[in-house]
Amino acid sequence: MQNKSFIRIETLRKANADPNFVNDRIYRLMFKEDLYIAAYEKIKSKPGNMTAGNDGTTLDEFSIRTIRNIIDKMRDESFAFRGARRVLIPKANGKTRELSVAPPTDKVVQEVMRMILEAIFEPTFSDNSHGFRSGRSCHTALKQIREQWSGVTWVIEGDIKGCFDNISHEKLVTQLETRIKDERFVNLIRKSLKAGYFDKGAYFSGTIGTPQGSIISPILANIFLHQLDRKVEGLIQEHEMGKEDKKALNPAYRKLLSRRSYLQGKIARLEGTEREAAIAEIRAISNASLQMSPTLVSDNGFIRVKYVRYADDWVVGINGPKHLAEKLRAEIGEHLSTAGLELSLEKTHIRHAKTEKAKFLGTSLRVGSEKPKIMKVIRNGAVFRKRVAGWTPIMYAPVRELVEKLHAKGFCNSKGEPTAINKWILLDDIQIVEQVGAVWRGISNYYSFVDRFSMLTRIQYILQHAAAKTMAAKHRSSRSKIFSKHGASLRVRVKNAAGEVIRQVEFPLIRKWASSPNRFKTGTVDVNFLERNLRLRTRSKLGSPCVICASDDRVAMHHVKHIRKLGQEVKGFTRVLAILNRKQIPVCHECHHKIHRGKYDGISLNQFSLLHVAAA
Repeated sequence: MQNKSFIRIETLRKANADPNFVNDRIYRLMFKEDLYIAAYEKIKSKPGNMTAGNDGTTLDEFSIRTIRNIIDKMRDESFAFRGARRVLIPKANGKTRELSVAPPTDKVVQEVMRMILEAIFEPTFSDNSHGFRSGRSCHTALKQIREQWSGVTWVIEGDIKGCFDNISHEKLVTQLETRIKDERFVNLIRKSLKAGYFDKGAYFSGTIGTPQGSIISPILANIFLHQLDRKVEGLIQEHEMGKEDKKALNPAYRKLLSRRSYLQGKIARLEGTEREAAIAEIRAISNASLQMSPTLVSDNGFIRVKYVRYADDWVVGINGPKHLAEKLRAEIGEHLSTAGLELSLEKTHIRHAKTEKAKFLGTSLRVGSEKPKIMKVIRNGAVFRKRVAGWTPIMYAPVRELVEKLHAKGFCNSKGEPTAINKWILLDDIQIVEQVGAVWRGISNYYSFVDRFSMLTRIQYILQHAAAKTMAAKHRSSRSKIFSKHGASLRVRVKNAAGEVIRQVEFPLIRKWASSPNRFKTGTVDVNFLERNLRLRTRSKLGSPCVICASDDRVAMHHVKHIRKLGQEVKGFTRVLAILNRKQIPVCHECHHKIHRGKYDGISLNQFSLLHVAAA
């Protein structure tokens, strides 16, 4: 049966809900053709997979024969990862970012390995871990803080120096071997870790760290950092004290409240200067109480510790004294040192949650409003301020940092004034509006949960007017004329020869700026591995006959890069696929050569009437 391999992995997933379960004989899963087909289907449409690896190959020409060749090498353990090609990608600030491009067959094999590792380790990963996991994201991490960090007084911003680049291979393998007793599979992981990379023709072996850009690197990092999760959760159990419904009052806070109550009861009998002095003291007490915690946060009182991690970014929240925050930071640093990592003390800050902003996942965090929630109270003619109960987490978009990033990318100057985007002036109008709009849509979607969402009006203004200035520079016009022609939303229409509108794009203006603090974009955890992968296997066109001539001769997949945004640059046979909205089609050996020789570039679309049906 074709689904046996998927059933086997689903069985592994269920068995590994027990953290003490030991897995053996899993290397045999690397012989299962269906797993490779599902792996190919998962990665085939990502544009980066059409970038050539060090061996010059891409996913173009991938076929069932390719899979069977890989399996043959797996059986005799001769398969070797060929090393990635290291390239430097220019950044907007003039610097460069290193990127590793692995050969396509390596990526498919890594995806199969990732599926197996996920089945083994995912069921026992911590609920406080959110990076690179199904159904979890930056938003789920931030949502956990929003919902569970009420009353936190101190926040530790965690920073690990070069985390992924400094993971010890041997320490990682040791952790893998606690759950995997299959030397062949462990050796395969060793091979992937040591695959190395090529830079300008020179080979550099991988001796430490997880391979950059590797499909299995994220889950390997999560496996390694799972020990950090366990350590912090152990510290939480060790230091938490007190019951939620029996929080001890802070004696100093209680004393202030008692004094205020006494004065409020006495004020009606006072007159003149004595009354004015009593009112002034009540106001001073109210102001002083705003800066105090109402509950006792000492070694004899109520203490709570919170923890959230996203990949190598983590934060700890403490409803307790500052010396506890300092102690926890030191203990976490010692644990990381034992694991071969280093806590960056100059970047691992301890913030007072009520008076300072902590930063996590691009968001500024505080506990309690920027101005503490208070209300005016009038008693016996005296007006004073009283704090409203509740110190809840609030989150802001870091507008200043966002403006700096837009400046670095050429959308505005250093003062935040919109500028023409020089790198996009040669694009069509519809592409300019679409791409600038995509930047704004990404920012507004990510920060959809923040308090004071209206602060992002500045970002919308910069991008909206940057798009208008770019169009004005393109047409040697002015910004005002562009808005007069296209409206505030910069609506651009594309018409056919008959004058009919066939496509329309607008800048996505947000006109209502109500805060939506609970609007987190969270997914559901995909636990139905069997159904999802059987669906991928069923719809795969690997092994199908040629869609052009129906031949079965050496059929392989013809791939093209992302084509939707290339406009008129898409020509020839790629233009045919763009109209049919296809990026991969099965073609025979002869037709594939004809495609690459331009043989079909001028062919009429009606001759490909069966193409859409076959590839759908």
